[in-house]
Amino acid sequence: MMNVGIDLVKIENINKLKKLEKVFTKNELEYISKHNSLETIAGLYASKEAMLKSLKLGISSYELLDIEVRHDENNAPYLTFYGNLKKKIVNEQLSFSLSISHDGKYTIAIVINYKNNI
Repeated sequence: MMNVGIDLVKIENINKLKKLEKVFTKNELEYISKHNSLETIAGLYASKEAMLKSLKLGISSYELLDIEVRHDENNAPYLTFYGNLKKKIVNEQLSFSLSISHDGKYTIAIVINYKNNI
């Protein structure tokens, strides 16, 4: 079974985020500082919301700091989890695929989750 979550963020609205350290992990804050753009922040935020939506959960269901967007050697994004959310994902044997895109005033993220083959 697969589930999809999608989130669209108007980039200019990302300025409304207060205290980035309550939303983004240390690794994400380092990534943000290297890329220094609202598009980057919007993409990371949209990814976290899309991931929770793929689980059919709201943004207050888990700590946003339990979701981390990382990037591989080709700069492709992927998700890492911590805390109670990680326990849920391991218990349910889920894997995730993430895609982020920016265009003009908007950033979009889509997450597909699927059960691992046993």
